[in-house]
Amino acid sequence: MSNISLIDEHDLLQQVATGDGDAYTLLFRHYSGQVYEVAMLYVKDNSLAREIVQEVFMKVWLKRGDMNQVKQFKDYLFILTRNHIYDGFKKQVVRLKAYDFHLKNQPEAQNDTDHLLLQREYDDILHKAVSGLPPERRKVYLARKQGWSNEEVSQQLNISVHTVKKQMSLALHAVRAFVKARLQNDIIPILLLLLTFRK
Repeated sequence: MSNISLIDEHDLLQQVATGDGDAYTLLFRHYSGQVYEVAMLYVKDNSLAREIVQEVFMKVWLKRGDMNQVKQFKDYLFILTRNHIYDGFKKQVVRLKAYDFHLKNQPEAQNDTDHLLLQREYDDILHKAVSGLPPERRKVYLARKQGWSNEEVSQQLNISVHTVKKQMSLALHAVRAFVKARLQNDIIPILLLLLTFRK
């Protein structure tokens, strides 16, 4: 939570409504930490939580014309964050159901062929993404992918558990960014599920 004091939040919202970038920046600095904490309660992932913060405040800016009607910005922001996360969950479920339906309703031979082609594409993209990681980060990622715990990786690589967690978070962020840049939007959520590791 930011220590920045908002002396007159209502006046600040009025300024944001007129497109004042400095006022918007003050709101972001004051509330971004709170949005991050709410996001972490739902997604349990640092990188995803940071993305949610950016996306939520982008919505605030896009809806800036309505800010002069907001009475309690903190409550408004919480609802906006919660709804944004729920919408993301719903879209992911719908896409996965559609993908599953597509596979189940294809002829078996074609189903197998399509699946193998997609799997090869995924494997190739993941291999390139992981190969581009710094050496220590790559070792941490591969060890965690094999099912090792943070403590086991720490012992094997002779680094602290904190370093393992940090390197894993950075690795996941880099791999997700690499994948997003190379896959079509409609299949990104499916592959991103494969990039989720237990903490």
